[in-house]
Amino acid sequence: MLIPKGVSNHPKGTVAHFADELHQPVELLIDQFERAGIRNLTPLHRIKLTHKSSLLQYLRTSQRGNYDASISSELLYEQKLIEPRQIVLFEDINEELISLMAHNPKLLYQLPPRKFEELIAKLFSDRGYEVSLTQATRDGGYDLLAKINDGITSTIVLAECKRYKQENKVGVEIVRGLYGVTEAHRANQGLIITSSFFTKDAIEEQLRIGNRIGLRDFNNLVDWLKPYS
Repeated sequence: MLIPKGVSNHPKGTVAHFADELHQPVELLIDQFERAGIRNLTPLHRIKLTHKSSLLQYLRTSQRGNYDASISSELLYEQKLIEPRQIVLFEDINEELISLMAHNPKLLYQLPPRKFEELIAKLFSDRGYEVSLTQATRDGGYDLLAKINDGITSTIVLAECKRYKQENKVGVEIVRGLYGVTEAHRANQGLIITSSFFTKDAIEEQLRIGNRIGLRDFNNLVDWLKPYS
């Protein structure tokens, strides 16, 4: 499961603050940085992105089985190694996080709804779309607007993102609602994208409406994520 960020009283961006977020002793984090080749850090040193990248690379390599003697005999036995996933999941939606979900799509269920929307926006953006996310508190009937121009015409897509658990299927009301919004905004298509699946009534309603509304479920997301693995 996702590990919520720990509360910290240390200055943001410092080693001590990062250790608190990871729920790890700062001494352990400094030790891991040293093993990754970043030495002489103190709790008040500020962490750079290059530091995190080096640490992630070291942890990924070491936890695949390329351990030195001290890691295999001491740290692994006492479970004092920081998991790479802990670090990545605290970051914004990025290639590393998407790669993790490509290998383990069930991580989708653990994303907060807003992060799920950001993930979908990233997937559209990587396919050449100009993407605008609505405000988190919006009530406009859609979560993101994606636009692509092929040099001849522009295509506008409105997407409603539903980060639901697998057993919580998207119903027909959502389909009808997005269809109305798509018509009102004169968009080319409305897409409902969910980490779950759709009810029978929702699928039948989409078939009645036609291509103005598209349904994308967990299996579609798995296919979208495959290139990132």
